[in-house]
Amino acid sequence: MRLASLWTDGAVVQRNKPIVVWGWADAKRVVVKASLGSSEAAGATSWDGRFELRLPALPAGGPYELKVETIDGAEACVVKNILVGEVWLVSGQSNAEFPLMAFELNDPQSQLSQYLTEGGEDDKLRCVTVYDNALGATGDLLTPGATWEPSNARTASYFTAIGAWFALFFRKKFPEIPVGIIHSSWGGTTVLTWLSRSALALHDAGRKILAQDDEQQNRPSVWIGAEDLNAPPRNSGVSDRMLSLITQKDPGNKGFDWGYASIDFDDSDWKLMAIPGSWINQKISTQGSVWIRYSVELPESWVGQPLEIHLGGVDKMDQTYFNGVKVGATGADFDQIYWNRSRKYAIPAELAKAGKNTVAVRAYSFYWDGAFTGPVNGYYLKNLTTDETIELGGIQWKAKAEYAFVTEQMDGSLIVNTNNPNAPHRLFDNKIRPLIPYGIRGVLWYQGESDTDTPERTAHYLERFCDMVRDWRYRWGQGDDFPFYSVQLANFRSDKPDRWLTIQDMQRRSFFELPNTGVITASDLALFEPHDIHPHDKRSFGYRLFLLALANVYGEKNLLCQGPTMDKIRKEGETLFVHFLYADGLHTKDGGPVKGFEVAEANGAYVPAQAWIVGDEVKLIADGYDIIHARYNAKVDLPEGNLVNSAELPALSFIE
Repeated sequence: MRLASLWTDGAVVQRNKPIVVWGWADAKRVVVKASLGSSEAAGATSWDGRFELRLPALPAGGPYELKVETIDGAEACVVKNILVGEVWLVSGQSNAEFPLMAFELNDPQSQLSQYLTEGGEDDKLRCVTVYDNALGATGDLLTPGATWEPSNARTASYFTAIGAWFALFFRKKFPEIPVGIIHSSWGGTTVLTWLSRSALALHDAGRKILAQDDEQQNRPSVWIGAEDLNAPPRNSGVSDRMLSLITQKDPGNKGFDWGYASIDFDDSDWKLMAIPGSWINQKISTQGSVWIRYSVELPESWVGQPLEIHLGGVDKMDQTYFNGVKVGATGADFDQIYWNRSRKYAIPAELAKAGKNTVAVRAYSFYWDGAFTGPVNGYYLKNLTTDETIELGGIQWKAKAEYAFVTEQMDGSLIVNTNNPNAPHRLFDNKIRPLIPYGIRGVLWYQGESDTDTPERTAHYLERFCDMVRDWRYRWGQGDDFPFYSVQLANFRSDKPDRWLTIQDMQRRSFFELPNTGVITASDLALFEPHDIHPHDKRSFGYRLFLLALANVYGEKNLLCQGPTMDKIRKEGETLFVHFLYADGLHTKDGGPVKGFEVAEANGAYVPAQAWIVGDEVKLIADGYDIIHARYNAKVDLPEGNLVNSAELPALSFIE
């Protein structure tokens, strides 16, 4: 018997909603029963062994043990340490994916440090990350390896930053209620790939896209010579075939034969390398294989004890040795999925010796960066008997290039759809569909940057986004009782400013198209990072998203939870009056004149407007112009808008 992917030890399940437990039994047409705390259910398997049980809802609490078994006891699964609380799904592209550990090495006041200082060490705050997979076939299981993790100094490094902050603010407000974050996003993706096939087929444009993708996807020539489908899924849309044209597979581990893993090897002429870090940036080598070594004195009490070595991440594959013995390896050939995955390898007790012990790691990178990734505290030795640790990160190791080469320029025309994350419906099939019908409260969404890449994507964004929300709500079976909170794109020095503003405005419009939604803006969170598409202050994103949930889901009354949101414009003579929702206490953040508004005549260019606050409206004029159009914060690289409400939440950008 096996359960669906999200049912792992440490799971958080949604309180006050039926708890759906599903999976597959080896036996066909048998009765299966399940129990979780005081909740029980039973049902029969289908002809393929699949079962789906709906246990009655439970209030917040735990930890509990889930037991699922056939009625005769021949098959059983047990899942331990389950909490019942609030569950939210975080999805979108790279700003949703952005982890707490990003910029950790360069910023002592980093998101991770701040998060932990504010209370991020919390067993009742948990996260599971859905690993990347974009193969054309659909399935009911996630990429192997996704597990629920409690929030602490080591695990939280990899959590989605906006999701972790959202959850932390929730825990501060409701300390008695556990919270779980399901993180399923992929950087650089468009809304098209998060739509289901049936949702795409609702419109002529979508059906045309499906037909084109089907024609490409189903040609045998696409698949002949493609990557080994029994290998782990890749981490990008770059196929093995493409990579073989621009880079090189690992030619083989010569360093081991040369003694690089040996405890007594003389590495005195090797270079020093800060770990974690990039061996390319530190000028150790180019792409290829690099060895690093570090000798550590074990305490007497550790001798003869079973140990565990943790590596924060290796880009892209590794072979790890302890005292000359291989204790673990991850990745092979052109595997890309492991570039930022932490490693954890068991070290047999007999290898832990008195005096000097040597850790040696061989890493191989065939494209992009070559680095030991992850946070400083992701590198350590652990005594499995005492739980004591010896830190291995934040120090210099010895390093030497084994094999170096230079990759060639990528040719985008070589991409095929065997694992393209931007192919239509691919990420819905692989990263959303397997989550359904796991009970969740709602969705936090941050995406849209990649839909500015072409006029066609921009033109259809509002329609596709709304179709996606409606489709997800339908598939989860919760209808409009399924809050969906999104982020209006942060301002960015884009080379497509008109499209950027159009997407921002479509995100505002979605609030009026869809019930039970909310939109936060980030126009003020990227003012000092106009060249960075990833604003660093994810704490503020998480807080603003939490305000939406606090007011609309968790019953906080009289809470101003969203920035001023334009809903209509009226014209009186040569004056426009822009009306805002969430406009209580409308004022300018700096106390000066209203800035950021522009107006235009019927077919004219936009010009700066004179603006005044009048209650919940802003009055606009432009001397000598018969204005009928208005827009706000249109300078997406360096926005001038200073309009906020009494909660100091900034107004959403718009174009009307």
